[in-house]
Order: sequence, then structure tokens, then C-alpha cells
Amino acid sequence: MAIRDISIDNAPLSEKIAETIRDYILKGVLKPGERLTEPKLSDILGISRTPIREALRILEMDGFVTIIPRRGAVVTDVTNKDVDEIFVLKIRLESLAAKLAVENMLDADIDKLRDINAKLERFNDNKNVAGLIKANSEFHDFFIRKSENQRLIKFLESLQSQFKRATAYSFTEAGRIVSVIEEHKEIVEAFKRRDVNLVEKLVERHIQNGWKFIKSKVAKKKTS
Repeated sequence: MAIRDISIDNAPLSEKIAETIRDYILKGVLKPGERLTEPKLSDILGISRTPIREALRILEMDGFVTIIPRRGAVVTDVTNKDVDEIFVLKIRLESLAAKLAVENMLDADIDKLRDINAKLERFNDNKNVAGLIKANSEFHDFFIRKSENQRLIKFLESLQSQFKRATAYSFTEAGRIVSVIEEHKEIVEAFKRRDVNLVEKLVERHIQNGWKFIKSKVAKKKTS
């Protein structure tokens, strides 16, 4: 197996390597449990170990690999049970954070959410999966921080890598990406109206839709 076609643009090389490896994990080319040692990846990619080491750290932060001392990185797995356990927390805690955030949202904050969602649209146009994952996290993190409940914020931060690993499947199909962007727009408008109940309802629905979609992708991956 060889990993090829790493496109180099203005992003750091380590991020481009991470994006390529992430793409192969999502496509199933790199299997759960597979070891990704620096020497092996260096030989495959024809690149020095330093940016590969940095790329693996990025992937570990996003939950795609686990780095084991003296063994290298191992591709993590996502099961239906994992998805259910992650999303039963995500749907309750993020909708609560959104509800608490309503009274703290300034007009400038609403504009910021719109700007982040506009980035999602640009990344979708450019087929930039890494950018989509990052911008989606930024959108959710923003209203979570606006809840101004430090214990809730810290708890959600502790689950962030697990959320990223699971929700990444949302950005593997164009149809779901478009739905994510539209659902974000509805949430922003509800924040603008300062409608606490609607914000909570829309965030719950948004996460529920992602939950169903991701479970279908995980099930499909297991049978392929």
C-alpha cells in the first residue's frame, strides 16, 4: 500500500500529510489497528520523519490515531457503540451550551458564527476535508464558549478528540455537508432572534441528524 498525491499548497507540510492520512483512514485504506510507524511512512511518502511526526500528533489530537511509545501510531476504530456513547453526550451537552449561550450572544458574535459557516462553504467548494472538520469544530466551539459555563466548557473540551473522530464522517459526502451548512444557518438565525427554545431544538436536531448519518457510515464501513 502506498500513499501518494500529497498536494502541497500554503498549508504546512505536516498538515497536508495529516490530511492525506486522515483521508485514507476515512476511506478504509488504512484499517483500524494498523500501525503507522515513522520509518514506514517516511519510506512510503519519501519525506523526512519530522513533518510525519508532527502529522501524527495532529491526527492523535483529532482522535484518528493513538501514539504508543516505542510502537508508533495505531489507527483508531469507531464502532456503533462508540458513536452512540459519544452522541448521547454531545446532543445533551451541546444543546444545553447553546441554550445558555443565547443571552450572552452579541451582534458581533452572530456575525462571527456567520463568518465561520461561510468558511465551511468555501472549504466545501474546494473539497478541503481538513478545513471542513476544523471549521465545523470552530462553529460548535464558539457557541459552547459563549455559554460561559466553565465546567461545561471544560467537560466538552475533554471529549473534543472523540467528537472530531466521529463527526469526520459527516464530511465524506457532499449531500451531508450541504445539510450541515444549512442547519448551521438556521441555528445562527435562531441565535439572532434570541429564541432560547428554538436554539436548543435546532442544535438537538442538528446533532441528531449527524448521529444518524454517522451511524449509517460506520455500519457501511463494517460491511464493506
